[in-house]
Amino acid sequence: MVETTDQLLARLQATLETNAPVVARALQPGLSDVQISELETQGDFRLSGDLRALYRWHNGQPTNSTVGLLPGQRFVPLDEIVAERELMRRQSSAAFRVFAGHRKSWLHVLDDGAGDGYFYDPERTDAQGAFFFHFAEVGHYIWFPSLRNFLSGVIESYQTQAVKVATDGKSLDEDSDRTEKIWSRLGKSREG
Repeated sequence: MVETTDQLLARLQATLETNAPVVARALQPGLSDVQISELETQGDFRLSGDLRALYRWHNGQPTNSTVGLLPGQRFVPLDEIVAERELMRRQSSAAFRVFAGHRKSWLHVLDDGAGDGYFYDPERTDAQGAFFFHFAEVGHYIWFPSLRNFLSGVIESYQTQAVKVATDGKSLDEDSDRTEKIWSRLGKSREG
């Protein structure tokens, strides 16, 4: 049986509360469909049904959060995505168009603080990898056939302790060999 996005999000919530309560506590309340629609209009984009479900579940994490949804990956609130998109629209320099112009339609869903992370491109279909990981420095991508694949990977990472709360109780540790195997099974990797 294939789980719906809402079922996966309920499982993820339970998994976080059990295995990483510090992450569960850092998540902000979700948005209503009306709030999501207003932000889509402001940002001039449309989220997929899966991404709408994600933001109904929780509207990311605050900027001062000490922990991300994954190690080093803060779940970005939708209003911040809209503000980032507006800033990118105002960028008109030739250097921006050359070095980052390809990213103009991307929405930064999980951010590592250095411009890399997990993105949603509303101009792509799920079959084209609309939700993906990008690490610019080495041109590395992981294209997920759906957000559900990514959510399944997050759940598995916590349930298998490939990602776990660090001994300080405030951050996350990752066994990158194990998470790499999870992501390679659930997404398609490509080096630039």
